[in-house]
Amino acid sequence: MAQVRHLLGSTPGTEGFALRIGVDPGGCSGYTYKLALVPGAEAGDVVLPQDGFDVVVHTTSVDLLRGMRVDYTETLTSSGFTFANPNAKSSCGCGSSFGSSDDPERTAADAKLREQVEEIMEEIRPMLRGDGGDAEVVAVLAGGGQPGSAEVHLRLTGACGGCSSANATLTGVIEARLRQELPEIGRVALVA
Repeated sequence: MAQVRHLLGSTPGTEGFALRIGVDPGGCSGYTYKLALVPGAEAGDVVLPQDGFDVVVHTTSVDLLRGMRVDYTETLTSSGFTFANPNAKSSCGCGSSFGSSDDPERTAADAKLREQVEEIMEEIRPMLRGDGGDAEVVAVLAGGGQPGSAEVHLRLTGACGGCSSANATLTGVIEARLRQELPEIGRVALVA
């Protein structure tokens, strides 16, 4: 974590920032790691104090990252962060993509919620298609069944994918409808 301390100390305006570690659906194997320097924790984050800075992880990613080790390596040909994740059942040669272990209960909960999300999306899609676009459900993470604990990751396609009002479509139409019908959904996010 010396590299993170170096980045925080050498990047103007990052004093007191934290390192956010998370995952996004995608990549070669199912999930990709993401790292970012952020001003601090947000609602729903777990804060892990380190030597000189905090690491923040959103509760929806904790199970996928529990016990993971992040290192910084430099070789003659490359340098960067590496991930040793005991929860990864598979990984990709790129080193930043992994597949999670199979938990039957979690898998069943994700599948059930995804089915409900797909039903609602079928009601929304005619409006999107009328404007030359569409939306693909990339991943659904059921969370703990509590209100606001689940996540839905979508990819807008066609005209919606490059539209300047993609975020308005996401929040004003798709997210509002999903949250209205399924109160366990807390976050609806776009993925590339």
